[in-house]
Amino acid sequence: DGYPANMGIGRPALHKMLGDRTIASGAHVLLGVTATELNDDGEGVDVRFSNGSSERYDLVIGADGVYSQTRAMLFPDAPRPEFTGQAVWRYNLPRPADFDALHVYNGPTGVGLVPISDDLMYIYVTTPEPGNPRYPREGQAALMRSKMTGCAPFIQELAEQIVDDAGVVYRPLEAMMIDGPWHKGRVALLGDAVHATTPHLGQGAGMAIEDSLVLAEELATHDDIEAALSAYHDRRLERCAYIVRSSVAICMGQIGKGPPVDNAKATQEMFDVVAQPI
Repeated sequence: DGYPANMGIGRPALHKMLGDRTIASGAHVLLGVTATELNDDGEGVDVRFSNGSSERYDLVIGADGVYSQTRAMLFPDAPRPEFTGQAVWRYNLPRPADFDALHVYNGPTGVGLVPISDDLMYIYVTTPEPGNPRYPREGQAALMRSKMTGCAPFIQELAEQIVDDAGVVYRPLEAMMIDGPWHKGRVALLGDAVHATTPHLGQGAGMAIEDSLVLAEELATHDDIEAALSAYHDRRLERCAYIVRSSVAICMGQIGKGPPVDNAKATQEMFDVVAQPI
């Protein structure tokens, strides 16, 4: 149909799309504040914000990422994100006209090419980073290129286009899976707050979006919030755990902490799994 078999979306574009739709829905949006206190009395949740204001809600959803403050308030003893020993480097590049699908390359340095628009793709490079170093912004383009010296000739040719330090996105890779409850009373969690994955299968944002769809469906189906949140957890747990486990397995294989994983085979298996109904 003229569309890529698989493609990504730039974060700014995704943020704008979600933000525009949220505002258009009539939702009341507060920016630049965080929830600092949650008081669930069984009938509703009183939330105090970092600007000193407070509101009362029927339900609170913590979609606040891998370092979720909501998770810390709900489950202070829950597992924390763990550094895997690896990091990812990303950079946007021109997309060739015939490039219409995700490309993944095996090796100790993992590489993937992901189309994100008619004229752009991004390259991601996963590298061992013992000790979890932090790199200054200046020089990151050259450093990213140097990390790709052992890759295939085609990848090294692409690396020559990585010249802008400001265009490099570097992130240490952490992972976490909450196997227990994802809610307590009228406060629930979704996305990276409960199942933070590494990017090896490209499913982190997708799993969070699926979470939101399933949660909305269960809330519409059940009159009882406890039943709705329990059903949401039960529908999502196995699928999200599969993505986290499979992604981390690729990571461990690349850095020598586990058996090597064939990226192409693992990616095809993942597509077979996520093609199933949620």
